Amino acid sequence: MRIKKLPDSLINKIAAGEVVERPASVLKELVENSLDAQADRIEIRIEKGGKRLIEVKDNGTGIHPDDILKAVNRYTTSKISCIEDIYSIESYGFRGEALSSISSVSVFSIISRQADFPLGKELIIEGGSFKHLSDTGAPVGTAVRVRNLFFNLPARERFLKSEKTELKHIIDFFLRYAIYHNEIYFRLNVDGKDMYILNPSEREERIKDLFPKAEQILKFSAEDRTGKVYGYILPDIRSGKGYIYINGRPVKNSILSKIIRSKTGEGFYMLFLELPPYLVDFNVHPAKIDVRFRKEKPVYELIKKAVEDSEKPGIYFSLSQQKKKYNREFKILGQIENTFLVVYYDGEVYFIDQHVASERINYELLMKKYKTQGISSIKIPKQKIKLSATQIESLGNVKELLVRAGFEFYIEDGNMHITGIPQNAENRDIKGVINRIINSDYPETEIETFIGELACDISIEAGDILSDEEVKNLLKVWLETDNPNLCPHGRPIYYKIPVENIKKKVGRR
Repeated sequence: MRIKKLPDSLINKIAAGEVVERPASVLKELVENSLDAQADRIEIRIEKGGKRLIEVKDNGTGIHPDDILKAVNRYTTSKISCIEDIYSIESYGFRGEALSSISSVSVFSIISRQADFPLGKELIIEGGSFKHLSDTGAPVGTAVRVRNLFFNLPARERFLKSEKTELKHIIDFFLRYAIYHNEIYFRLNVDGKDMYILNPSEREERIKDLFPKAEQILKFSAEDRTGKVYGYILPDIRSGKGYIYINGRPVKNSILSKIIRSKTGEGFYMLFLELPPYLVDFNVHPAKIDVRFRKEKPVYELIKKAVEDSEKPGIYFSLSQQKKKYNREFKILGQIENTFLVVYYDGEVYFIDQHVASERINYELLMKKYKTQGISSIKIPKQKIKLSATQIESLGNVKELLVRAGFEFYIEDGNMHITGIPQNAENRDIKGVINRIINSDYPETEIETFIGELACDISIEAGDILSDEEVKNLLKVWLETDNPNLCPHGRPIYYKIPVENIKKKVGRR
């Protein structure tokens, strides 16, 4: 078969597949364009989960009438002029692909007017084909309507999920941008009904408006030469979700997520990271949702510092704020199913998982040993792990960490010979653990995970019967830990119910 050049119409549809994954992807591109146009008022209308209609209106600077046709061509942008600009870009959109891609797979219309012109321009494109261009009366700003997404790609249209699922993705996207841009008026209308009307406000007020069920909004922050990080944790919203922003852009990064989640458990979080633009690469993915850093370790250390500071006693747990009152006011009520300790304090009943409370204690004790004198070792029959040249090099970089974690070994003939392992690790897959640490880009994080596993193995179990004295001692030591809220794996240690809520449920006022 001979090689031939693809027609532009097909090229555009292929490109659209990279940028336009679903209706929420379209909304993302359009809202980002509005933000880049300095709009302070953005109105969104959605019909049928975005399958029928996605409309975004703004009061931004608008598009010059001579540029409106250029705006829907590929690789046309006002954001960059040379290759260096890509690595210091501070706006949202800069590839010049979004409108071209969207208009090639929908019935697309755009009306835009700049303040210097009495009339605006209206452009209509259907499936990538030009249909109409004319002058029109319009307010300053831009209005884009995207109808019948993927109408000309039926196979792609069939891959869309239900309207309910697609709307869920749209709302998730909307929340991400509404949280960060608290200075902007947002309106989201779904199938003719206003779902959100958000006036400009302080960020904490915006968060309260978006998450009215959150009883607590907990702040954290840190700053060093690398940059600045700050954020919020909503411990009452146990969604297992969180939003990460880097220089104002919502992004995904699996390592960042893992670091944060290990500290916040299932509580909803928002993390805002401000870095010099040249340290961040948003070009990993065409939609710019993934990100990587040119200097990773300092960034991750900054995040760890900020989130760990948010764990200190008193952040989530009112009990730990007043340890001196422990003996007077902390009342132990009993044990349920030999698993949950029930205590009363200051108008609230706490149900505490005895295993994970014990696990938190043991984890912090082991981590303290790891960071100071090292974890104790026990001798074992020699185990051999064959290593590649790359793994031997990596082992050299983590040797000290492994020794502090309780491993004893030597290298001979390209093999790692293990002669000692951490105490209480006899039932662990030692070869698997070693390989996991050596092969990881973040070996210290893997070691911390392993130490968490050790702590789990040596802790009180669910089902263990505890005496009153053992319960008192466990709770006393647990309250002295740095994080009495979560186990090393991120699970909550306790659940609390205000007595006032109990009174309401049984009709007592």
